[in-house]
Amino acid sequence: MSRLAGRRVLVTGASSGFGAAIARLCAQEGADVALVARRVERLEALAQEVRGQGRQAVICPCDVQDPGQVQAAVEQTRAALGGIDVLVNNAGTNLSHRSIQETTLEEWRRLLEVNLTSAFHFTRLVMPEMVARGQGTIVNIASRAANYPSLLAGVGYSASKLGMQALNRITNEEGNPHNVRACVVNPGVANTPILDHRPRPPSPAARRAMLQPEDIAEAVIFVASLPSRVLVERLDIYPTRVDVS
Repeated sequence: MSRLAGRRVLVTGASSGFGAAIARLCAQEGADVALVARRVERLEALAQEVRGQGRQAVICPCDVQDPGQVQAAVEQTRAALGGIDVLVNNAGTNLSHRSIQETTLEEWRRLLEVNLTSAFHFTRLVMPEMVARGQGTIVNIASRAANYPSLLAGVGYSASKLGMQALNRITNEEGNPHNVRACVVNPGVANTPILDHRPRPPSPAARRAMLQPEDIAEAVIFVASLPSRVLVERLDIYPTRVDVS
């Protein structure tokens, strides 16, 4: 039996990396999906895959830094799918330069807008319908940097992911009495396009030894498919090899 049969899932940052893998596996497990990102051509290609599996796919072009576009994406999803059962806050970015001195105030604000504020905004818009329905799951994709902030991850990225953990905790405080749950997933180093922003991107061999987007997608499906009485508040997922970085 499909683990997410009949569910309606909204995934941010769905055009590549974790987001694309999550959306793809959600569809394979029986869910209809709303694909939120800026790169329309990539969303269209992914939507074709989803529809080929007999599921609905809604393309929601959106710059998550724009409150109006976030609102429109949520409204478009509701109109097309009838509601949102699972929200995956995955949109994220980073810089090539990551120290305090090299990071401008404008860059700091952009990192927090994309990585943290967008998750707050989507949660704020979607959570009321979950509370009213008495059921819903929110999955926040953070990072190992939330547990171990570092210069390698960067000051802005680390701060934003620490903030994601706080958002997740308070979402549970507000949502759990109404059978609404939130899980923060903290992946270690993973083979996604965000690695291209590193000052020295990893080699192909190192990338193969890292976590893969499909690993995180499996974790999201696991969390979302558990009975509603079960809360996994935090899931840390790191590569087995400690020398991968």
